[in-house]
Amino acid sequence: MSDVTVDTTRVSERGQIVIPKDVRDRMGLNLGTRLLVVATNDAIILQKVDLAAERLRAWDLLEKARMIVQKLGLKK
Repeated sequence: MSDVTVDTTRVSERGQIVIPKDVRDRMGLNLGTRLLVVATNDAIILQKVDLAAERLRAWDLLEKARMIVQKLGLKK
């Protein structure tokens, strides 16, 4: 599971979140990077738009996220 990074963040009063620096560095997220936002009832997935267009459709992202959550043993 070395391809998974787990960290926490908080939502600000304005609804903003900070993506942890190690995650930004690992993903190559810089000022102006566009992100695809996929939301379900209990999860939010962010992916770089250029990668999303090239590799995965939104539903594929959801399935991948479900598998990761299952591997981590996370529950509601």
